[in-house]
Amino acid sequence: MAAQLFGISYSPWSEQARWALDHHIIRYKYTEHVPLITNALLRFATKNYTGKLTVPVLVTENRSFSDSWHIVNYADRTGHREKLIPLDLADEIRNWHDLADCANKANRIIATDTTSQSEEAKRAALPDFIPEFAKNTLSPLADLAAAYLSMKYDFRHAIIPEEKRKVREVLLKIRQRLNGKRFLFDTFTYADITAAGTLSFVKPVADKYIPLKPALRTAFTQNDLANEFADLLEWRDKLYADKRGSSHAL
Repeated sequence: MAAQLFGISYSPWSEQARWALDHHIIRYKYTEHVPLITNALLRFATKNYTGKLTVPVLVTENRSFSDSWHIVNYADRTGHREKLIPLDLADEIRNWHDLADCANKANRIIATDTTSQSEEAKRAALPDFIPEFAKNTLSPLADLAAAYLSMKYDFRHAIIPEEKRKVREVLLKIRQRLNGKRFLFDTFTYADITAAGTLSFVKPVADKYIPLKPALRTAFTQNDLANEFADLLEWRDKLYADKRGSSHAL
């Protein structure tokens, strides 16, 4: 039985999990999670009937793995290609995972705030199964989803400039570490995947890798940071071209 991955296509955490599974050529069924709407399906699949819901989650025949870190470790154990978390670098790569996590959480706040201020982006954020003609009248659902995320992740009182500062600090550390190199370490590792993910809401990667509607692509772009870190965006795009292989989702 193929494993089942629940995720959100544009989420850096979900992309980290998918990249690792695809790197190891592990076949899996992918299910897009829509907060509020598919909660019941996710609870049933993971047998998590009362706890906090989060994605990505990989459901295998024997157990579930939540959080991209655990999914990547699972892929390393069961796959047959070069390990993304070599044992001798595990602690250092974990540090990069945690650093990227800080930037990703700040970026999530910024992206949610920007989306909530754009009617076009809010319509684009509604699930594809809702007909276009109905999205104008159902845009309050996007407001409800934004409020749900604010409550779930407790960023109702976040200060956007402070969140931007957090992102910038992480990007500066990535730039300093790369210093013109191809990878953060001597070879391609999960650290590179996490570093690339921190740029998801600075300027999204091309639609070839993560399709986005134009209004969401605009909402997820921070022009000030994109201009300042154009070199990292160029590095990210080359990393995708070189290392982001085909999807093995069923």
